[in-house]
Amino acid sequence: MHHTLHDTLPTASVALLNYVLAELGPDDPYTFAGNTGLPAGVECLEHNLIVIATPISERLFDHTLMRCAKARKRDIVLVRHGFHPEVLEPVRADVALHSVTGPILVPDLAFYRDAASGLHLVPAHADLFVQVRTRGLEVSIPAPWNSVGERMAGLERAAAEIVSACRRPEQG
Repeated sequence: MHHTLHDTLPTASVALLNYVLAELGPDDPYTFAGNTGLPAGVECLEHNLIVIATPISERLFDHTLMRCAKARKRDIVLVRHGFHPEVLEPVRADVALHSVTGPILVPDLAFYRDAASGLHLVPAHADLFVQVRTRGLEVSIPAPWNSVGERMAGLERAAAEIVSACRRPEQG
């Protein structure tokens, strides 16, 4: 990750950007910042994806996410983590999916780690499920779990990984 992000973003934001980027595989992301109305993050040209993280836990960026996804013709993941990610505040992701008919917003997704180590962004209720893969985001309708117990285990695995990532001394 570009070193200037370490100077401009909270360490938890950097740790969560790295958490998502680790799933994407090799890429040389560019710093995403500037006059977009969105917080800083990274742009992964190879994956047609922008990943942003912010300690602002409220959904304040919906309109800006949609506008940016349309203008940049990229998918965008905005990770909202608060100041105590998964310890006192839930980590949620809002995803703007670029499509030919216009961007689609899928808000308030939780991180889910499946038994095969795949990383997903999942809604609280039946909706679109988003998997973070080496080729970018992949959308599906069926849930990546088969039971409520499996769902809870995957949510707990991801939460534990996030807490661990945010507590590491290097945090990015």
